[in-house]
Amino acid sequence: MDSENKLFQTLKAINKISNTPRIRFNNKVQQILLEVTKCMGTGKGSIMITKGKKTLEVVASTNSDIIGIRQALDKASPSSWVVKNKKILSVDPKSDGDVFGNKFKHYAKDAFLVAPILSNNRVIGVINVTEKSGQDRFSRTEQESLLYIAGQVISDLENHRLAESLKNHKRILKKKNNKLEKLEKIKTDLFNMLIHDLKGPISEVMANIDILTYTISDEENLDYVKAAQSGCDTLFRMISDLLDIARLEEGNLSPLIEMIPPDDIINESLARLHGLITSKRIEIIQKTGDMPENISLCCDRGLILRVLQNLFTNAISYSAREDKIEVGCYMSNDGVGILFIRDNGPGIKEEFQEAIFDKYVQIIKKQDGRKYSTGLGLNFCKLAVEAHKGKIVVESDGIKGSCFKVMLPVYVGS
Repeated sequence: MDSENKLFQTLKAINKISNTPRIRFNNKVQQILLEVTKCMGTGKGSIMITKGKKTLEVVASTNSDIIGIRQALDKASPSSWVVKNKKILSVDPKSDGDVFGNKFKHYAKDAFLVAPILSNNRVIGVINVTEKSGQDRFSRTEQESLLYIAGQVISDLENHRLAESLKNHKRILKKKNNKLEKLEKIKTDLFNMLIHDLKGPISEVMANIDILTYTISDEENLDYVKAAQSGCDTLFRMISDLLDIARLEEGNLSPLIEMIPPDDIINESLARLHGLITSKRIEIIQKTGDMPENISLCCDRGLILRVLQNLFTNAISYSAREDKIEVGCYMSNDGVGILFIRDNGPGIKEEFQEAIFDKYVQIIKKQDGRKYSTGLGLNFCKLAVEAHKGKIVVESDGIKGSCFKVMLPVYVGS
């Protein structure tokens, strides 16, 4: 068989081995090595791959005892020389035998050949062959053949390297994820504990302030007490929002559905904000005449009351003193009950009208520095309404005024 035909048959065999998925990597490179030694007419050979930037490892060899052995690349050896120089190395009896020291006395012959396996101009491994049958030297043609063969085993070694790298990265990522999950649990537990524990002292402060509103007769001092009461109410709602946002996100807060007339829930939410409304002298205009009397909202009273309180608080905060706020309820054409709150404050641009419902989002209007969101209240509103299978949206021209709409299922009485 001439050299070209032998090379062709070897490449054909290597290609078949490479494209057989059921063969494990170690068996695959071992079979490839046997094809290489057969083609080169050598009795011994090995395939080594780079491990990081400082090591070579034997992954296939005619001597099974050395498979798995690693060699430092800073060691003076033929394989290290080939990795560093990215060139084929051929040594025969006429070569200077002292270049790498007397490292090959255990071989019966002196000639050996080492070819680099290159991928994107980077050496990812080497093929070593020795114990040449016949004349103890490798011809130029044989050197070129080994170099060509080395180019054909790139895919297997590269795929193995990528698989090992992926496996290593997955292991590191899993370890980091486990650590992050533990830290997240600690943070969540601590957060929930602190928020829950804050409710106690704040409730006590609120109770005492409430008593003061009945005992102070001086009008000026009463205004200060009412301002403190309003601030405590806001803080208490924020704490409640934080706790319930976490429960809603985890699916641990299910609405307790009641049939509630729209007027009742609107009036109750306004009554809870009487102090804030009075302090800014806001005029509330109620429009509930469009809702039939036999229609009730199907909702959790506590959750929807807090939704309306958050929306009213935002509307009042962004309204000028002695401004007007409209509130009402009507039926949509598809039979959904719609609660709405309309203010005359700064408008919300269209690109922000979804983002304001995200957790901790605050969008500041550059012209006057006012914010479009408290960062928590609207996120709670969104989650609470969605827990009712409903929807909350905002409509605004982006210049002046906003209208928040809460869409809820209804019950039609007889």
